[in-house]
This record gives sequence, C-alpha cells and structure tokens, in this order.
Amino acid sequence: MDNDKKDLATSELTTLPLNHNWYQKLASNFEIIQPYLDKLNTDDLDDISDKINIYEDNMQAIVNILAKYDVPIQIVNGKVVEAEEGE
Repeated sequence: MDNDKKDLATSELTTLPLNHNWYQKLASNFEIIQPYLDKLNTDDLDDISDKINIYEDNMQAIVNILAKYDVPIQIVNGKVVEAEEGE
C-alpha cells in the first residue's frame, strides 16, 4: 500500500452526511500520518523553540543598540522595519 499517493479523507467533509466508509478513510489517514508523527521528537521541538527565543532576543538587542545611535529602526509584528522620524 503506497500511502504517499493517497488523498486525505478530510476533504470529503463538505459532502455530508458522513457514512461508515468515510470514517474508515479517516482512520486510514491516521495510519498514513502515524509514521511521520512518530518521527517527531519533542526534544527536537523544544530545541527549535529555544533557538527561536534566542534569535528573537538577539534581534531585539541589535535593534536596541541601533536605536541608541539614532538609527530609525524598530520591530513591528516580529519584523525589523524602518521607523518614522520621531517614533
């Protein structure tokens, strides 16, 4: 059985009412994604989260240093942008 080529049954949600066959397809979908979920390691996710936090802290520190030298820069919605004069 080649699970990589199957479409997910959740796309059939718009064709209500749901029947037993649909639920069998949904269960099959979980079998399809289970190996990928098993590969996820929560330690890896925690490591990525830690790295993102360090990146954000470093970015904020850089923006703060530049602001001290009157560089018109700020972080808006997680992005570094040029600030208007006087902001």
